[in-house]
Amino acid sequence: MLKILKMIAGNIVNAAATVRLPGRVPTPASFRGAVTLDPEKCLGCGMCSYVCVCGAITGSEQPKAYAWAYDPGRCTFCARCADRCPGHALSMSPDQMPCYEHPGELSTEHMVKFRPCAECGNPVRFASDEFIERAFDHVREDTRELLRLCERCRRRRLQRNMMPSVFFESKEKTQ
Repeated sequence: MLKILKMIAGNIVNAAATVRLPGRVPTPASFRGAVTLDPEKCLGCGMCSYVCVCGAITGSEQPKAYAWAYDPGRCTFCARCADRCPGHALSMSPDQMPCYEHPGELSTEHMVKFRPCAECGNPVRFASDEFIERAFDHVREDTRELLRLCERCRRRRLQRNMMPSVFFESKEKTQ
């Protein structure tokens, strides 16, 4: 017991014995670092937050944008989010994460604005051609056009297409 107390007292009195390595340790070739988002490519689909098992990526839909948040302190760096991103907006940084003292200190947030509707200008989620091809086998051009419209304009156009053309011609003549 006395030997242990002497060793503890000696450790407290003496300076640190850690020897720092010169420079920085090289990063391995297959290293996956922090997740970075390119807001221009982001579709706001939420697939990244859905596949993130540790909850490091969260997303919420706002009226005119998609709020994307990432906390590297919770991340396991598995790269599932980057692999599953239909817009290829996520990538893994090759740099090591800096040290942090408090949870959430390295968190980042982005507001991904929705694109305007082709007819009325209201915000609408954008579906890239690759995303459409993944979701559907064969897509006609008129369907692609519908996906660029907001829900209200999409319903209007579909209702117009369902009505006989005689109804619209007679209505135009009366006006």
